[in-house]
Amino acid sequence: MSSTPLHRNPAWFGSVMATSALSVAFLQQSEYVGGATFVAIADGLLVLATLLALGLTPLYLVRARNRKALAAEIADPAQGAMLATFPAGILVYASAWGTVGAGWLGTGFALTVCAVLLVIGAGLGIALSVAWASLQSGVQLDLVDVNGGWLIPVVMNLIAPLSIAALIEAFPGQATWLLIVGLAFYGIGTLLFLPMFALLVARLALRPPVPNTMQPTLWIPLAPAGLIGLALLRLMQAGAEVGILSEEAISLGVVVSAMGIGLGLWWSLYAAGRLIRVRRAGGLPFLPGWWGFVFPVAALSLSCGALADQLASAPVDAASFVIFVCLVIAWAIVAWRSSAAVLRALRPA
Repeated sequence: MSSTPLHRNPAWFGSVMATSALSVAFLQQSEYVGGATFVAIADGLLVLATLLALGLTPLYLVRARNRKALAAEIADPAQGAMLATFPAGILVYASAWGTVGAGWLGTGFALTVCAVLLVIGAGLGIALSVAWASLQSGVQLDLVDVNGGWLIPVVMNLIAPLSIAALIEAFPGQATWLLIVGLAFYGIGTLLFLPMFALLVARLALRPPVPNTMQPTLWIPLAPAGLIGLALLRLMQAGAEVGILSEEAISLGVVVSAMGIGLGLWWSLYAAGRLIRVRRAGGLPFLPGWWGFVFPVAALSLSCGALADQLASAPVDAASFVIFVCLVIAWAIVAWRSSAAVLRALRPA
């Protein structure tokens, strides 16, 4: 990935994912700390995510001009999966509009934008994930080729239910089929995450350590660990609110959320240990893939916050705030390094 020109790096849309998720996290935490200040920051981050999306989208769409080159890029086991940050970023951005945007620009307008982005992101996500899986299975690869980025094309399906839950609550008359669609996306993401995660664990256990440039991908499992509970909890809450599910169904979301958070916290300790060893051994070169540090932490923070809201638990809420602080720090560091890298690239030689 170090040989890829900066503007062509497929991981750039991870900045849209991270910024959109941080916007939702600020809104979530505003109920306990920050108040109106956090709401204003959430609105500002949604604007920033919009600017990033508008600026970065052409870098991805232009790839469609050369289908052969695009297919070769998708098939690349090292960075092809990173192209999935584009539809995944659209899906996270859609969810941000369904929450942050609703309080800022009105429910009707925000949910319309959310629905349009959901359809675009889900359609692109399914097409890209199927193409990626087909191309990867069409060549002979070794276990050493596996990296955490391989989780993105399949696990991004777990993001779609977050927007669908908001639509269920807004349109109770359409709730039944929306819930089915949401659970279908949840099934794709969950059932494909399990074997892909097992494959990643096998690669880490049986092959040499991943290259330093790929270290951020070791943090990506935190994303499905958070989303696998958050998505189910939100769907169950929405279904119960409109009356098509019983209140007892929410308990299933609580159980899965707690299990996912446990996995995420354990994996974060493992990934942090690996990162510390890499930095001591010579440091970690900056690449746009550094955004892979941020959204996974955001997913864990949002999941823990949603669980705290459901249980009205002060200790869980305190834990979610600690993860939120880590998220803000991670976003600030990566945003600073990204800005510096872009400015260096734009500076005349």
